[in-house]
Amino acid sequence: MAPFRLGFRVCDRRYPFLWSQPGQPGGRWNRPGDPPLHYLASSPLVAWAEWLRHQEIQDPEDLEGVAAALWAVLIPPDWGWERLPLVDLPETVVLAEGAKALDQRRAAITLLQRQDAQGLQAPTAALIQRRSHPCRRCDDGLEAPAELAEPPLVFVLWCPAETLLGWPCVKEGRPWPDLLPLVRRPGGATLSP
Repeated sequence: MAPFRLGFRVCDRRYPFLWSQPGQPGGRWNRPGDPPLHYLASSPLVAWAEWLRHQEIQDPEDLEGVAAALWAVLIPPDWGWERLPLVDLPETVVLAEGAKALDQRRAAITLLQRQDAQGLQAPTAALIQRRSHPCRRCDDGLEAPAELAEPPLVFVLWCPAETLLGWPCVKEGRPWPDLLPLVRRPGGATLSP
C-alpha cells in the first residue's frame, strides 16, 4: 500500500465529514441504527458519482444550486492491506440492491472485523464503467480524456471517526454535468447521453 493514501468524500457542507454518533441513515454496507461506517472513494470523481447516485440527481438542471463539500481524508499510513483488504464477495453481491445482498455484505464486514481489519475496499456501485478510472490528462497544453488502469473503488471503514484526519478541498461545489451519464442508477438503469 502506498505510504500516503487518501479517500474522498462528498457530503452536506453543514455537517462534519464523518459520522461519529448513532443515527447514520442506511447505505450499501449498513442498516439504519448500525454503528457508524465511513464511506470514502478512491478519487474525487468516484466521490461525486457516489453522491449523485445517493441524491438521485439525473438532470443537469438539478445541479443548479448544489453546494456540497468535497473532503480528502487520510487513511492511516500504517494500515497495510490486511487492515483494508479488497472484499471477498462476487461483484454481483457488492452491486446488488435488496436485503439479501445487504445481509451478505454485512456478514463480510463481521468476518473482517473478527480478523482485525479496519475497513474494506470494494468496487463502486456508482459508475457504469468499473474496470478503469476516467480521468483527464494535459497534453501539449490541452486537456484530454484519459483512463487510469486502477478500478474505481470505495473504502468502507469502521474505525472511530477521530482516527481519520481530513481536509476540505471544496467547501461549496458541485460536479460537472458531464459526469451524469457515467453514473449507474439504482437497479442498473443509466441515463442516455
